[in-house]
Amino acid sequence: MRETKRKTAHVNMMADSLIANLPLEGLRVVLRGMLANRPDCTTTFEDQARSYTRDVTLPSAESVETSKDAVEYIQNAVKHVCCMLGCGLCYEALPVIQTTVEAIGRFLALTEGNPTDESSLSHQVTQLDGVIVQAVTAVQKSLVSSTGSRNLSENESKLLERLLDSLANCKVASEKQSQLFLLDRGLETVEDFLHPETFGRSTGIITPPSSKDLPEISEKFAVNGVNLPRIFTGLWQLSSPAWGSAPQSKIMEQFSKYVDSGFTAFDMADHYGDAEIIFGRYRSSSAFSKSVFAATKYCVFHPMKVSREAVVANIDERCQRLKSDSVDLLQFHWQHYEDSSYIQALKYIQEDTRVKNLGLCNFDTEHMQKVIDSGVKVYTNQVQFSLVDSRPTVRMAALCERHDVKLLTYGTLCGGLVAERWIGKDAPDLYGETVTPSQRKYLAMINSWGGWALFQELLKTLHLIAQKHGVSLSNVATRWVLDFPYVGAVIVGTRMGISQQCDESLASLGWNLDADDQKQIQDILNRSRRTEMFESLGDCGGEYR
Repeated sequence: MRETKRKTAHVNMMADSLIANLPLEGLRVVLRGMLANRPDCTTTFEDQARSYTRDVTLPSAESVETSKDAVEYIQNAVKHVCCMLGCGLCYEALPVIQTTVEAIGRFLALTEGNPTDESSLSHQVTQLDGVIVQAVTAVQKSLVSSTGSRNLSENESKLLERLLDSLANCKVASEKQSQLFLLDRGLETVEDFLHPETFGRSTGIITPPSSKDLPEISEKFAVNGVNLPRIFTGLWQLSSPAWGSAPQSKIMEQFSKYVDSGFTAFDMADHYGDAEIIFGRYRSSSAFSKSVFAATKYCVFHPMKVSREAVVANIDERCQRLKSDSVDLLQFHWQHYEDSSYIQALKYIQEDTRVKNLGLCNFDTEHMQKVIDSGVKVYTNQVQFSLVDSRPTVRMAALCERHDVKLLTYGTLCGGLVAERWIGKDAPDLYGETVTPSQRKYLAMINSWGGWALFQELLKTLHLIAQKHGVSLSNVATRWVLDFPYVGAVIVGTRMGISQQCDESLASLGWNLDADDQKQIQDILNRSRRTEMFESLGDCGGEYR
């Protein structure tokens, strides 16, 4: 008798007791661990989450009368929307966001003074702002097809237009009350997505650098004759409110701070939320606009039928979002190597005169060689490179030096784990509540490399070297990567508008590790499993494939 697939089943009593009695944080730890070890369960988890999320009804917005009510209402709405986005309900999330924005507008219109000055309310509204950006990114991803991308349906377009109207009305209500509008990122992201041809007003909130002349940074490298700082500022954290959200005004101020310190190169991507949009608005209004460099990406994660039209459309979008008629550096990521049409896509990119420089992202040595052999000129390849992950030294290095390709490296500080504050500390729980997605990724990498005990020895060694040079442990780790001649720059991510590392990053430049420093570090690395990592993970970018 053929076994039929069960549509329903009961949870056994002991498992149900576990679920009922585990603390919430513990339940999350267990669930993360289960999904990490049994990724085939992810689809079922998402299906169940969709069913549950669709059945949940949020409290009425009419109950919002005080700041405390508003904080609780927005907090619940943000969590609900994040759940919807996480399980693929991006279009169903739009009316929930719209209702929340309308509730904020009504509350602000009835409130004297500036209630958004209250830190808790301001924080929740800013979180919602980041979630709106994430929702639009999810909608954009849903439009991807094998031929490029499809257009919005009439109903989908109406959902976004209604959200745009609610955001515009909320802004008007704020301005009438002389209140600070904290949903500007969301408003501009939706407006840019729906009406790119008319989007582009000046923000009027650019903070000019304090110095009259652009400062010279101590170390640079050249990309096709353009001199760039050896530290790029990464904007990946703008892709999700999981790293925190800040008002656009504070983000703009931080852009100015970085440029004022000589950090004029920024790394972003087509899927990093509104990173391209905010950067474009900043640069177009900056006194140093001609000196500020944009390294963005064209990422193909799904099967694609390559055509000149699809490639041109993507470059059109990059230019439009960057508010520029050209792209300084376009880094190309291709997920499925078995489809060799990535070569043709790169040729189309190279033929587009708007792309000033062409780079790769997460390409391994074999396939970068194929690209170069095809006649495509590659200037950079962005890959993971750190004391914990030194795979670029195995094969990639020789190819880079033969063809003058510079590596742009990320993950150098392992999501903040390569820092003094972790010396003498127990390893964080891989699936714990306080561990960020980045730290979870790099903690797994550390375990593959040699484990937490050996990592502690590495941190202590780096700390001693740092004291000798009068810098931080993180500076030493960054310097180790920068001292490889085929490395152009290290990308240091920043939570724009929340925290900044300008002074910290400056301390990584203008000096070198000496022979004794290198020996101390090498003694630790020789005891690690870094060679085995190359075999288990594959060459650069292999962990994503």
